[in-house]
Amino acid sequence: MTIFEPTNRLEVNTPKGKGIIWLVTDYGYETDTIYTVILDSGEMWQFTHKDLTVRSNITFGRLLPKS
Repeated sequence: MTIFEPTNRLEVNTPKGKGIIWLVTDYGYETDTIYTVILDSGEMWQFTHKDLTVRSNITFGRLLPKS
């Protein structure tokens, strides 16, 4: 098992709302990676990668798709 704390803020959309990834936990080959997210509401939840999308960030070139 490996626990990683990202040094850069990574803002994401989750099923529970917007938040920031705080910790990434990798349990190995047989289990999904778990992301611990601090939501804008102050709650902390854990999600797998299929539950998250990265929010736009102009500085890093991540723009929202045009409709």
